[in-house]
Amino acid sequence: MSELEDSQAQGLLKTDLHVQATYLLTEALVASEKRMRRRIELLSEIVFETTSDGKLTFLNRAWSNILGYELTSSLNSALRDFVCEVDRPVLDRALAGDEGRYSSGWPQIRIRRADGRVLWMELAATALDEGGVVGALRDVTQRKLEQAEIAKLSLVASFTDNYVIITDGLGRIEWVNDAFIRKTGYSLHEALGRTPGSFLQGPGTDPITVERVQQLLLGADPFQFEILNYTKAGDEYWVSIHISPIRGSNGAVERYVSIQTDVSELRRTQQQLKSAKEVAETANEAKTQFLATISHEMRTPLNVILGNSEMALERVEDGTAKHFVSRINENAETLLGLISDLLDVSKIEAGQFDWERSEFNLSECFRQALVLASERAARKGLDVELNLDKSLPELLFGDPGRLRQIVANLTENAVKFTDRGFVRVNVSLIGGTLDIRVADSGAGISAEAQRHIFERFFQGDGSTTRRKGGAGLGLNIVKSLVQAAGGSVGVESAQGRGTEFRVLIPLGAPEPRPAENVARKVASGAAGYHFAAPAKVVRMCKDMGRSETAPGVALGSRAASAVLVAEDNEDNFAIVERHLLNAGYSVDRAANGKLALAAATARHYDLVLMDVEMPEMDGLEATREIRLFEEQKGRPPVPIVALTAHAVMGYRSLCLAAGCTGYLPKPIRKQALLDAVEEILQSQASR
Repeated sequence: MSELEDSQAQGLLKTDLHVQATYLLTEALVASEKRMRRRIELLSEIVFETTSDGKLTFLNRAWSNILGYELTSSLNSALRDFVCEVDRPVLDRALAGDEGRYSSGWPQIRIRRADGRVLWMELAATALDEGGVVGALRDVTQRKLEQAEIAKLSLVASFTDNYVIITDGLGRIEWVNDAFIRKTGYSLHEALGRTPGSFLQGPGTDPITVERVQQLLLGADPFQFEILNYTKAGDEYWVSIHISPIRGSNGAVERYVSIQTDVSELRRTQQQLKSAKEVAETANEAKTQFLATISHEMRTPLNVILGNSEMALERVEDGTAKHFVSRINENAETLLGLISDLLDVSKIEAGQFDWERSEFNLSECFRQALVLASERAARKGLDVELNLDKSLPELLFGDPGRLRQIVANLTENAVKFTDRGFVRVNVSLIGGTLDIRVADSGAGISAEAQRHIFERFFQGDGSTTRRKGGAGLGLNIVKSLVQAAGGSVGVESAQGRGTEFRVLIPLGAPEPRPAENVARKVASGAAGYHFAAPAKVVRMCKDMGRSETAPGVALGSRAASAVLVAEDNEDNFAIVERHLLNAGYSVDRAANGKLALAAATARHYDLVLMDVEMPEMDGLEATREIRLFEEQKGRPPVPIVALTAHAVMGYRSLCLAAGCTGYLPKPIRKQALLDAVEEILQSQASR
């Protein structure tokens, strides 16, 4: 081959290689463009390209998906034709710039959809070398709405005294109001991006509350709590916080709004009130304890005064001497009543009583309640009449002790202010409510006095009070007890025409028993506070025209009854011993609890009268030891009656819980003592 031919062959080869390279490069460029277009089609933002005069030459599918326009019909249209007129200058400036970016960020313009709705779009654009621009449009409508809402909230929150915090979905602070900044000392810049707990909580913040809040945030529901926070200076302050989640269109929590109310002053006030309440309760408890102690100490000598005056009245023949002794006895009773009233008032003030619910015998309860009133009535020549409705059941459920106290206070008050005529107690049952009416033929109460009759220390007419005595506490105690039982008490009266008090107390009752309507006249010297005394009650059955005296225990059987009296006070023992010996009983004495335990376990007694306050071993401890001994030896329990000057609410239950059979408060009245002993022995004999 000649040189010319060789040169031509080499030229053809180079040309062929160049063509092949160009073809391969073109194929690669086309494939690359296809890949790029596929990627662009998958973008959620609108991608566009324009000519130098603003005509659209390229749009991805997002254009149709977001704005609703057809791609083919939109091409060769001007982009500004789709932009709201007010924002076209913004578009023109953005497309004219090298990057189309403002110093504050990408510009935002409003574009009208095919259906007429306006969307906010964020514009990013850059110029092409050959003219025109390529750019992207991102839908920021929801963000603009949220920003507008936050702006409104911020505007409102900036004028409130409450502390307002707005956080993102992770609890990081995006905004706080001026009140928060003033209170905490942290600026907005210092708070941004931090969680509130990371810098507001301190050593006194309750970790349990913090943990609970974190759990509640996971639930994404509104909630409220109180927590101790700290300012930048380290000062404590309490806030009540209400947190509400703000959800996005997909339902996920995007922000939290926290409204905080400063409750520091309220907390301080509550703490002061709590401290004051504790001080008051301590003082009240001290007062109650003081009164209980004084009551105990005063009842002990009163027991001696009343006991000896009672025995003296039985023996003194001289009229003048008898009058003097009678006055001593009456005034000792008045003093005893005043002591009891003051103690009850103290307990009521302290809220240290509750109504019990136990089964009790209704007629026995009322008969016992009228004992003292009937004794005083007998001395004035008055009758105290008890009328029980025929529909009343024999047994009721309630608090017999409190019921006795209510009836006793009302009847004693009636006797005090009645000089002639009667005192009548009518009792009936209306549904589950006990209806008690205490009426008298006394002087009556003025309309003005009736408005204050249940107030503490109110005594009505001064002259009458000076003649009749009393501290004005009895009716106030009645009202307090009745209201504590969920009942009511009222009064009807007219001056010169007597008075009627009406008490309504809700009680539980079994099925009523059929019985005749019975009126019972309670004789002087009837039963004591807590024991039935059938031997001394005269029952008058009006419809049958006859009267019956309930049987008692024959005197001849008493000599065989041995009674152990555990009493450390010589005078108190002498009184009890005299009453029992005169009644025909055999009496032994134990001067303290240890001796009582030794005597009761060494021999058989029919009854033990156990003083509660004794040296060596108190009466309740001795009672518990006796019960333990009886249980171990298999002995039948001996009846034990507690004798105590602690005549306070709840003490009877304490005695019964220790194993006592019954309870008699001091001063011990002769008839109450004998009736109690007789009833117990009769009950033992009938077993």
